[in-house]
Amino acid sequence: MVNWPQLIFAVALLLVGGAFIAYNAMVFWLTVVRKEHAPSVAPIFGGVIAAAGVVALPVAGTWQWAWVPLVIDWGGFRIFLSQWLSRRAGS
Repeated sequence: MVNWPQLIFAVALLLVGGAFIAYNAMVFWLTVVRKEHAPSVAPIFGGVIAAAGVVALPVAGTWQWAWVPLVIDWGGFRIFLSQWLSRRAGS
């Protein structure tokens, strides 16, 4: 039996998070590739919202993939990369 309210909520979170991730990808393209100025107003929100959507999906085992939107989101990727590099430099 499908839990429709939970599924609709999860898909809505995935769509909103995906829109933020797409915006951050556009900001990355403009600032890094085209060398223009385009500030990102929400650098990690897209990854967090989409990760919450993955966790909320009423499918067994999908919560294990909640890290993927955080890595795909450019803001989240920067944060994870900086943490990884600082820990690696400290070791």
